[in-house]
Amino acid sequence: MRVGLVNALLLAGISLTVVAAYECRTLSNPLRLIALTVCWFAMIYFPHCLAHYIVGRFLGVEFSHYTISKSMLSKVGIPIISKLFSARIFLTLRIKKRAGKRAMFAMFLAGPLASMLCPLVVVYIAYSYDRVSATLLAILTIFNILFAGYFSCKHGCIRKALNSLR
Repeated sequence: MRVGLVNALLLAGISLTVVAAYECRTLSNPLRLIALTVCWFAMIYFPHCLAHYIVGRFLGVEFSHYTISKSMLSKVGIPIISKLFSARIFLTLRIKKRAGKRAMFAMFLAGPLASMLCPLVVVYIAYSYDRVSATLLAILTIFNILFAGYFSCKHGCIRKALNSLR
């Protein structure tokens, strides 16, 4: 898939997610919490590859195209999680020209950092009108940071980042 087109779709997804998170204030609970949770997950998914792309291009990495594949986290060995991450719904950015070790490290690290930190945007927005939902999403964010940090070091992008320094 064309890089420019997918990046535009990712930006649109992020923008729509932010708007949806604000508009969730018009919903009543529990529908509001469900909608905010969907927004929260969208902020894990949409910024990930875009962060790889932005940091990579800034540091001299060239990309050829996107593919759809399963997540590297499908190898975690926890049955339900491995099955979930085995679905071929994850974007993969293909590298055309590599850059130096530090540039590759930063590029690989950018995706998981975005996936760990961008859901905080939804937490922040929700906090402005629903502190209970925001607190629940903040707890979910902490769990996501711990889970993604640990398993990405073993099987995902953080592992690739560390390997790029060798």
